[in-house]
Amino acid sequence: MPWEPFLATLMGALRALGIVMILPLPGGRGLPTPLRAALSFLLGGALTAAVPMTAAGPLSPATPELLIAGVHELLLGLAMGLTGRIVLSSAELAGRVIAGEVGLNAAPGFDVPVPAQEPLPSFTGMFAGLLFFVTNSHEGVLAAFARSFEIAPPGLGGLSPGASETLTGAVATLLALALRIAAPFIALNFVITLGFSILGRAVPKMNVFIISYALRSIMGFTLLAGAGALIARYLSGAFYQLPWTMLELVGRR
Repeated sequence: MPWEPFLATLMGALRALGIVMILPLPGGRGLPTPLRAALSFLLGGALTAAVPMTAAGPLSPATPELLIAGVHELLLGLAMGLTGRIVLSSAELAGRVIAGEVGLNAAPGFDVPVPAQEPLPSFTGMFAGLLFFVTNSHEGVLAAFARSFEIAPPGLGGLSPGASETLTGAVATLLALALRIAAPFIALNFVITLGFSILGRAVPKMNVFIISYALRSIMGFTLLAGAGALIARYLSGAFYQLPWTMLELVGRR
C-alpha cells in the first residue's frame, strides 16, 4: 500500500516527460536534464494526486509489470510531446524554405536551428514559441495532459489503436503548414525569376543574376516584414487543434 502513491507519481512523471520536452526555448537550447526530470515529477505528481487511487491501476513494485507500465507511459508521453514539437517545427521548416527563396541559403540543418548559423529559421521558430504562450496554447496542452489521466489513470496509459494514423497525419500537417507559410515567398521568387528571364532575353548585356539577387532579397525581406499576421493565422489554428490531437493518442491498456 505505501508503494502506490510513489509508483503512481512515477508513472505520471514518465508521461509528463514528453510534455516537458516540447517547451520552446530561445536559441534551440534544451532544458538541462536535472531540470527536465524535476519538472516531469512536479507536473506528473501534481496531476496524479488529483486522480483517485481507486481509478488507478493495480500498481505493484514487481519489476516486470512495473517495467511494462513504465514503457507504455513513456511512449504515450513522447507521442503526445511529438505532436506539439511537430507544430513548432513547422515554423522552423518554413523559415528554412523562406531562407532559400529570398537568397539567404545557409548550410542545411538537421537539428533545431541555431541563430548564429540559421538566423531566419531561428527567428520563425522563436516567433512560433512566442505565439504558443501569447495565445495561451500552453494552457490547452496542460488541460489535454490532465484530461489524459481521466481517460487512462497512471499505470494504465498506452497508445490508442489509431495512434499511428494520428502521428502520420501530424507529420503531413507539418509539411502542409510549412508550405502554406512559405507559399507567398515561393510565388515571389517564381515571379522575379520569370520576369528577369524574360528581361535577360530582351536586354542581353544586363547582368540579370546580380540585379535579380538584390531585388529578390529586398522584396523577400519586405514581404517578411508584413508576414507576421499570416504566420500567426496558420499557427494559431494548429495550436487550437493540438490538444485534440494529443487526446487522440491516449488509450487505456
